[in-house]
Amino acid sequence: MRESIWTLYTLAVLLQRVLAWEHLEGKELETTLEARDRTLVASEINEINPSAGIDTCHFSREHAQALEPEWAALQKQNQEDVYVSIDCSQDAKLCQKYNVRSCPTIRLYKQDGSYTSYRGPRKTQPIKSFVQRQSRPVVSYVNDQSMPSFQTSDDITFIGHFGPTEKQIKEDFTKLAKQYHDRFSFAIADYTLPKVLVECFNNVDETSLSATSNDVASPGALQDFIFSCSTPLIPEMTRRNEMDFFQSGKSIVYFFAHSQQKKDAFVSDIRPLAKKYDEYLHFVTIDAKEYADAAKLMGLKEGRTGLSVQNPNNGDVFPYARKEAISAAVVEAFLVDIIQGKVKPWRGEELHQQGHDEL
Repeated sequence: MRESIWTLYTLAVLLQRVLAWEHLEGKELETTLEARDRTLVASEINEINPSAGIDTCHFSREHAQALEPEWAALQKQNQEDVYVSIDCSQDAKLCQKYNVRSCPTIRLYKQDGSYTSYRGPRKTQPIKSFVQRQSRPVVSYVNDQSMPSFQTSDDITFIGHFGPTEKQIKEDFTKLAKQYHDRFSFAIADYTLPKVLVECFNNVDETSLSATSNDVASPGALQDFIFSCSTPLIPEMTRRNEMDFFQSGKSIVYFFAHSQQKKDAFVSDIRPLAKKYDEYLHFVTIDAKEYADAAKLMGLKEGRTGLSVQNPNNGDVFPYARKEAISAAVVEAFLVDIIQGKVKPWRGEELHQQGHDEL
């Protein structure tokens, strides 16, 4: 009897989740796209019956579940823009028609049928910023009065100050603005600054960078500048970027967590500390589920929230196993003790690691 009740409850919850999407069918989608200047469309798969659309689009159940509450928040917050979704498991031909290859996929469609794909985090504010960004020109033009407001208009903004002799760099700046328009905002000022050609304002990490004409004169230097300024102070380590950290020569502070909420809380709390030690340390978050084996190699228990420090140059590992909950002050004290030799490197012995899931 209990099993039957639990099964009915589970199905009810799942059905509620699916119905919350309010998917459009083919004709409804076409009508919506034709009627609006721009429409944000999410393509996903019904989690109760994903098999029907698996051959149509590569499905990530975890990403689809994480997107749903963020999508609902977008629909509530924004009345001017249209946010709709389609279900590739129920209408595979529709997803094939729109060339959807992975789920969930987010695209901003224009009335003429062209679209820009969203490649950022599946979270409310970044998606909202993406939509707002697409309403602005690829390159805006600012003066000394409008520059401050543009500087803070997006998570990351770039402003070029080009004189008559910087025509080539200005052209390169414009090309890169077109390339990265889906991620950042670009502007050209009508005035020059002494020794400063391009400015970048990272409003997420509250940092800024500037480059002279010599800094960005060589091929690819301007793109490297964009990458350097836009890289998060505390990024998430993935299979794609892990070698970058190992090759830098800096020690790495890993924070393992199984939920995005815990990672976000860690980043928010640790950001000032990461700025302080940026010259010497990489602070990264890492998925405890995906990197379960790595957690063991770092002296941590699989699937648990935990922190460990590694020196890639000599292989020394220092897992955090103290009673105090992980915080900026606690982590800094732990790092200072490591530097002063008060914490010995882990040699594979079993640790009595404390749980810190409350972070």
